[in-house]
Amino acid sequence: MDFREFLKRYKVKDLPLPKALVTLKQSQDGLFSAIQALSEHHLLSAPVVDDDGKLVTILDTLDIAAYIVEMEAAGKKALSDEKLEKLLGRCKNRTSCVTAEEGLDKVVESILGEGRRAVVLSEGKPESIITHSTVVTFFNSKLKEIEALVAPKMAQDICTPRVVTIHDHATALTAFQTLVAQGLSSLIITDDSGAAITVVSATDLVMALGHEDDKSAILSELRDRNVVFFVGDSRKPDRHFSHTRAPIISVSNETPMSMVIEKFATTRVHRMLVVPAGSRKPAGVLSLLDICKGLTSGA
Repeated sequence: MDFREFLKRYKVKDLPLPKALVTLKQSQDGLFSAIQALSEHHLLSAPVVDDDGKLVTILDTLDIAAYIVEMEAAGKKALSDEKLEKLLGRCKNRTSCVTAEEGLDKVVESILGEGRRAVVLSEGKPESIITHSTVVTFFNSKLKEIEALVAPKMAQDICTPRVVTIHDHATALTAFQTLVAQGLSSLIITDDSGAAITVVSATDLVMALGHEDDKSAILSELRDRNVVFFVGDSRKPDRHFSHTRAPIISVSNETPMSMVIEKFATTRVHRMLVVPAGSRKPAGVLSLLDICKGLTSGA
């Protein structure tokens, strides 16, 4: 059995889809309410619907990061609560639309391409979202079926060796400018020796804003705040500046592929570092794309 044949056995309805879907209303929600919704529910994106509940598009945390970087570059002193249409489309990732009866092979192919997720529709209305985490959780539940494809592989065999980093002395603004300029969802923060400290993503910016009573003040904070501590404090519920460092999630280069899938499913992160045993210097990055490529090459 090859990987595609395995996927063809299943449909969208077989996935562990989220039961509750958070949506944004195009005519009612603005930047600040969208940030609050994404932050409170720890989401990377949410469907934007019209007054009839039908899908218009998706708002991504990368859209928000790109808009904020654009406002800072324009010399704005404060962030304003804009309508959603001013934010949409900055993230270039295309979103696929599927039905519950769609074959899983086509869905996985679509979210590994230009899109990072697929929206499950019923009569034009979003019912759920398929993310990379959803798919990896499904793979984890089917490890016995794909055992022959998984068994020979280790993390070092399937990871992407290119690691984009930023120095731990950088400001939060520099980190998000880099994310937007390179079209990335995350960066690795490293120290002077090249050792990994933590990861920064567009979601960290949205989470930080979600904690703020005065969201308009974020621009000055981004300019002044160290990226390591900005990330750490963005992940703290009480949001007090305490110079906290967010933990980094990684696996060793010799971690079996089955354990990589299991760790993805447990942590629900979208990317994971590969770090050789006894070292803190990243040798690669793992994502769902890497897992699927590894399964395919093992067929």
